[in-house]
Order: sequence, then structure tokens, then C-alpha cells
Amino acid sequence: MTLPTTVSELTTAFLREVDARLPGRLVGFFLHGSICWGEFFAGSDIDFVGLWDELPSGDDLELLRAAHEATKARFPAPEFDGFHCTAADLAASPAGRRPVYFRSEFDPAGKLDINQVTWHELAERGVTIRGELPAVYTNLTELLDFTRNNLDTYWRGVDEQVEQAGLEALGRHDDSVSFVGLGPARLHHLLVTKELTSKSGAGRYVRDRLDPRWNLIARESLRLREEPGSASLYNDPVQRGRDTAELLRWLIDDGLSIQAE
Repeated sequence: MTLPTTVSELTTAFLREVDARLPGRLVGFFLHGSICWGEFFAGSDIDFVGLWDELPSGDDLELLRAAHEATKARFPAPEFDGFHCTAADLAASPAGRRPVYFRSEFDPAGKLDINQVTWHELAERGVTIRGELPAVYTNLTELLDFTRNNLDTYWRGVDEQVEQAGLEALGRHDDSVSFVGLGPARLHHLLVTKELTSKSGAGRYVRDRLDPRWNLIARESLRLREEPGSASLYNDPVQRGRDTAELLRWLIDDGLSIQAE
């Protein structure tokens, strides 16, 4: 894969920062998320996994922190998020794993992205920058269970926030429309097809395969992701907010009605 220039420059700079402080220690470096789907757009994050024979601790952990901070100082954007782990971490279920985590700021105790989706994405299409990707644990039943729980907890929480904010506020906020319009659709797609998809793939899934009533908001969500700054397909923010909120609630309720096989 030919990496976008921004991705290539940032990851190269980070590896140099780490190697200067901890030479020979970072044995593997891999990308997942938007880049592994070939969908790196304006505003996309760079999601990484760093592989170590032994995770840094003590003074070495502070050196890793310094490498991240030096990279962020040079590349304040895009967001560079991920975690550091061992081959043993990737070979086992992510449940209970405690890698060294980094999201925007150094947080050794973080755990976002330590889940079945990341493990499956890595196994199926991880992008190798350094080393060789070791065996990665995957389990479809655990992935589907995680997905149902995510719909029933995280996305129900988002639905409550949407209701509190109101339809006009939602409809006037581009990032929220795109986030809500595409995020839960990825989960619905997974529960129906038993396959992962990207954010844009989820938008196309809603646009092309679900009820035509969702076609306009699916196209709007795709526009916001892929062509930010282009003209909106809506002229009424309240209607845009209503369509977004109703799609979210339908994806949650219908997704949770899909029975496990």
C-alpha cells in the first residue's frame, strides 16, 4: 500500500524518535482504522499498534512518552492514536489486556480500541510499517457479542445525548451528523453480514441496502466524510437532525433484534 504523504511522514518521524531513545526495542509497527480501508480523508486519525518483545516500564516508559510528545509537537494533526503491546497480547483475546495506551496524550492505563474490532481489523487488513505482524486472536462470536453490547450501551448513550441536545443542534453540527450517521451503521452491517466494513462502507450499506427512507441521510453522511466543504444535501438543519436521530435509533433497535446464530 502507498501511504498518504502525511501518514508516511508522521510514522517515519515517530519511529525515528523511538529508535533514538530506545534503539532496537520497537520490533513491529502496524496501522489499522481508516488507512487500512484506503479511506484516509481530511480529519481521519492515524491508528497504530506498536509491537515490543517487552513493554517499556519505568524510565523506558518515560522515553516512550517523550517520543510521542516530540512527534505530536512536530505533527499536531492528524490525531495519532493507538497502543503498544506484545505478541502475546495480540495472540489472546483483548478482554483483560492492558497494553501501554496513547490517545492524543500519553495514557498508559487507557483501553479504548483494546477490543475485538481492532484485533479482527489487524488480522484481516493491518498495514505493516515495520516488522512482521504476529498471529492475532480472532473470534466471531466474541466480536458479535461486543458489537451488540456496544450498540446497547455506548450508542444508546449517544442517543440520549442527541435527545438532550435537540434536533436543530444536531443538524447544525457536521461532525456529529457524520459520526452518528456512519458509526452505528458499521455495527449494524457487521451484525447482518458477519463482516467488518469501513465508515464509508457503512454509509454505502445504508444508502444501497437498507430502507430508501435512509438514503438521503446516508448520502449526506458520506458527503461530510469524503467531501467536507461541499454543499449540503439538506436546506433544513432540523430535518437533517431528525433524519440522523431517527436513523440512529433504528440502527440500535434493529441491530439488537438480529438474533445470534
